[in-house]
Amino acid sequence: MYNVIGLEETDVMCAESFTEALKIFHERCIEPISRGQKPRNAETTCYIEAIGETATTRMHYPFVFEFAVKAGLIKDGKLAEPLIEPPTTELIAAFSRAAVMQMVGTLGCH
Repeated sequence: MYNVIGLEETDVMCAESFTEALKIFHERCIEPISRGQKPRNAETTCYIEAIGETATTRMHYPFVFEFAVKAGLIKDGKLAEPLIEPPTTELIAAFSRAAVMQMVGTLGCH
């Protein structure tokens, strides 16, 4: 299960799969930002939250976009069709990497 938080942090949508969450995220975050609508803190207000049985983690805007491009889910700024759900191991790796990068950025570690 995933929560998608858009440009307005009160804007929360639920999704059953990552690709469903990505569709919502693309509509609510990626497209508006590409049209120039970007609050100064879009990197932290837009995210997909993965809700697991034992843990919850977030992947913020830059990491969602980067992962989606690398996974072939976004091509030329648009959602690829058909959207194919990435393997669970890739999603775990992407969310884990995003969590570490967020923590490093917050702590100021180099």
